[in-house]
Amino acid sequence: MRALLIAIIIAVQCFLGWRYWTDSKACCGDSTETSAVSEVTKKVAPAAAVVPAVKKVTGPLLFNWSNGETITDDTWPARKKSILDGLKDGQKLEITGLYRSDEKNTSEFENLGIARANETRKLFSELKDDRVILLGKLVNDEVDQSGPFASARFANRTVNKSITETANSTQIYFPYNSTNKLNDSTVEKYLDEVANRVKASGEKITLTGHTDDRGDDNSNKRLGQMRADIVKRYLVSKGVPANKIVATSDGEKSPIATNATKAGRAKNRRTELKIN
Repeated sequence: MRALLIAIIIAVQCFLGWRYWTDSKACCGDSTETSAVSEVTKKVAPAAAVVPAVKKVTGPLLFNWSNGETITDDTWPARKKSILDGLKDGQKLEITGLYRSDEKNTSEFENLGIARANETRKLFSELKDDRVILLGKLVNDEVDQSGPFASARFANRTVNKSITETANSTQIYFPYNSTNKLNDSTVEKYLDEVANRVKASGEKITLTGHTDDRGDDNSNKRLGQMRADIVKRYLVSKGVPANKIVATSDGEKSPIATNATKAGRAKNRRTELKIN
């Protein structure tokens, strides 16, 4: 009898223990399973994407994507003044509009860069047309298409009967059959500025002499070399180290204008100067 009573007590305790375990699981869930699921969730759930703040572009002169109209702010008058103050007598203001290959050009111009340069030119109404050069340049830089961005550059270029300065080189013209010293104050003044620049920067200069097609090839080769050497001697006399200057000749091989006219031949008689 006693053994039966003990068996009944043990059975009741087991039953109560089982009920307590099942009730706890139903109420709160299995802590081990919950912990595992939580850990998996942490590993699988993607982190919240961090969207960088777009910095608004500001500046005196901006453009919108695929648009040629200028956008100026209250700093433009000061910027314009600095550009005009730097423009010397005998120089032209070169305005280069920049554009990208995936921009749409709906203007009447060949490309959106020239359209932008033309609109920028309107901001300089005090300059006559013969003092302005308009260019368009294709670039591959990335810009924020949702807001305005800078897309114009300015440079002062010397352009006259003796010199034509571009972004990449300068053409120094010579009279027919001339190999004498420069004897041109405009050219000398320009070369003085070049000399001061390269002495300070350590840049190198390449000089290439050219001729028109009058005369034979060998003579023109020598003539072109003499013209390059004239410019080199002047620069050396102004303190530019001779080893910073390379002087060569193309003779009549690289005309930039027709040799069929007097004006064209005059443009071909030149020394081309490049600063490297």
